[in-house]
Amino acid sequence: MSADRKRSRRVKDLEKEIRRHRELYYNRQPEISDAEFDALVDELKAADPESPVLAEVGAPVVAAETVGLPTKRHKIPMGSLEKIPEDRLDAWARKAGPLFLVQEKYDGISLEIEYESGRMVDAITRGDGFVGEVVTHNAVAFRNVQNKLEARFTGSVRGEVILRRSVFEKEFAGRGFANPRNTVSGMVRKKHGDRTLNRHIEVCFYDVVSEERRFETEREKMEFLRDRLGLQLAVSYFDQSFDQVRAVYREYLGSEGQPGRRLTLDYDIDGLVVRADSIAVQEKLGVVQNRPRFAMAYKFPSEGKVTTLRRVDWSLGIGSRITPVARLEPVHIAGVTVSNATLHNADAIRDLGIRIGDRVYVERRGDVIPQVVRVVESRGGKRPAPPANCPTCGERVATEGKFLLCPNPDCPGKSYGDIYKWIREMEIDSLGEKWIRILIEKGLVRDPIDLYSLDVDSLVPLERMGTTLASKLVQNIEATRNPPLDRFLAALNIPAFSRQRAQMLIDASIDSLDKVLALEPEEIAEIKGFGEILAEAISSGLRRRRDRIERLIEAGIEPQRARRPSAGSARGPIAGKSFCFTGAVERIDEETGKRYTRKQLQDLVVECGGRAASAVTGGLDYLVMADPRSTSTKARKARELGTKIISEEQFFEMVRQASGRTG
Repeated sequence: MSADRKRSRRVKDLEKEIRRHRELYYNRQPEISDAEFDALVDELKAADPESPVLAEVGAPVVAAETVGLPTKRHKIPMGSLEKIPEDRLDAWARKAGPLFLVQEKYDGISLEIEYESGRMVDAITRGDGFVGEVVTHNAVAFRNVQNKLEARFTGSVRGEVILRRSVFEKEFAGRGFANPRNTVSGMVRKKHGDRTLNRHIEVCFYDVVSEERRFETEREKMEFLRDRLGLQLAVSYFDQSFDQVRAVYREYLGSEGQPGRRLTLDYDIDGLVVRADSIAVQEKLGVVQNRPRFAMAYKFPSEGKVTTLRRVDWSLGIGSRITPVARLEPVHIAGVTVSNATLHNADAIRDLGIRIGDRVYVERRGDVIPQVVRVVESRGGKRPAPPANCPTCGERVATEGKFLLCPNPDCPGKSYGDIYKWIREMEIDSLGEKWIRILIEKGLVRDPIDLYSLDVDSLVPLERMGTTLASKLVQNIEATRNPPLDRFLAALNIPAFSRQRAQMLIDASIDSLDKVLALEPEEIAEIKGFGEILAEAISSGLRRRRDRIERLIEAGIEPQRARRPSAGSARGPIAGKSFCFTGAVERIDEETGKRYTRKQLQDLVVECGGRAASAVTGGLDYLVMADPRSTSTKARKARELGTKIISEEQFFEMVRQASGRTG
């Protein structure tokens, strides 16, 4: 066969595969990852740049008689975004600049909602970009979709329908749904049945087409969406130079040992959307093959690859859980060689249908343990079987829901969980799960107290360590020798004894470690928020940790006595008030050069005589957020309850007044 015939056949095969996977992605269950799909598109683009498949977006709309949903043509086509290669970014930016709008690229379902004089007419899926399915009957019940807008607006708005991971786990995971995106796809296009779950689905709006108003910039459009129409705006960064665009991208992407912002999100994104801010520039650049030349998808690099499963080991981790760990043929993913990956639990192994020797697709996201996503090729090996006994102490395992547990409180294998909990509660930077396992394997750390014996000389010989990182780790560990009492107690890894629970003891004047250790179960039970069962569990946990506590104190790791409000702060603006923090923290701590963590802000509230809350409820005094004009869920709920919304700057001014701080 000639080279031309081979190339022609490959092009046809690629077109067929791309159309099939696109239809699976939008209408059914995807079989491959986004990265694998992008690779197919890139191959087709190189083989035949004029292929009509490259101009197609979404998926062909399934006939109404098949699915039962009517269809409707979009007033303006909903195109797809071009993925610009790194070596063409600067050239693209020179044409589309100088200023850009940057938004998170949500992994959901695109939706157009038409309004006439402020009232919803129809909600339409993207479909093939020209014609979509009418899903108004479902969209009217979405959590933040408005049937009647605040303004008499005629036109359409566009957004991405998403389901937050936490909501999925709470409301959908136990009902047979696979993942947030597939759940959204099914709920959006559902024709019949119970729609009560629709209230958990939300839309992040990112575009508006008005029949009555012309916009000059993307900022104008977004502010119109948010402030005039009262809709929830996609996370947006306005008036960005392209250097700032790259900086935002790096912040989301993160680096080795420093997870990016995307890992802190409660929903999935696969990159950023970057658009020319000027509408005049957009009109000049136009649209080619149904793809706007003035916007691009700044996607995160591929984080998954195919490798071979060698065996499955069972490991005792945090919370006494015994979890399966996949031992893999080493593979290079996102700059790191991966040889181990999590399989979560026995149910996950069964659902994956995984066997020893299978070719599996593995994803790695930031500085966390990689995970096996699916089987690519089954080779008929032996199925991994869960252990009947704890792999460390031999105790007969117990079952709790989907998880296997070691019931032995003295099991020596629980050191990993104790160390991980201590590091997490103490917020010791740069010590992720990978380094914890290495330190344990090398015999350097067996207990949280061993962390304080580490020095640069003992760390430098470790692979990929180096003097700079070793010095940083030692410095970060030393900085935690005198933690707040609530943080110390939570770090002991006693089930159900969180910082919030510890703070409840402190609020009841149990403000020192000696007082906490002297408590009897019945005394704890009498404190508001505790019952007999919880009190006994905490008291028992403290008894089991007594030896560790004494050794920590002997080594000079002693918690501070809980601070009581001073005379000045008792009269200050924070004393007696409750504060809830939401969204990403922007404020930089001048002492460390790093952004404040939410825990640090909560500590400031407590130091100044206030109370830190984790949710917006009746009686909350202040909701603190970077943008008080936000229309997020918490912001809307706060307004409904009459809670005052303030900025970070206003909060720190209150801190300054209460305690004399200048930072």
